[in-house]
Amino acid sequence: MRLKIKIGSSEIEFEGDLSEISSILDIIPKIIDATKSASQYTSPAPISQATPKTEVVEQEPASEELPTIQISKDDSIADIIMKIMNSPWGRKPRRLEDIKKSLETLGFPLTRSTVAVTLLRLTQSGKLRRFKDDKGEFCYSTLTSNVEVPLQA
Repeated sequence: MRLKIKIGSSEIEFEGDLSEISSILDIIPKIIDATKSASQYTSPAPISQATPKTEVVEQEPASEELPTIQISKDDSIADIIMKIMNSPWGRKPRRLEDIKKSLETLGFPLTRSTVAVTLLRLTQSGKLRRFKDDKGEFCYSTLTSNVEVPLQA
């Protein structure tokens, strides 16, 4: 059995049999309180009982500012991606995984292929631009994020 807890950009995963997981349930409020009070989650909360596997996964580096956008219930995934890419976070070219992680942070845990197809459609419609970085991975940016337009006199 596996139990995942996601708080902000941190994720804690517990794995074990039913009796081990049920014993962890008692300390979850302590873990949540400790995580909320810390500005950056650096280590798991002390656990007095032994668990078979505990893992903390950082989704984004602490120094990286995540996008802050307003989402309405009528927004499609393409609309949300465009809002992300038009935010200050999106001014820098972003890889598919970066965009996928930002969507997860906003509460949209989409598959890689769903995000990739949406990005491809936005590129084909001319709303985003796509290019390969030095590692050969596709990067996406808004059409004006890296282009300086000279002023004409």
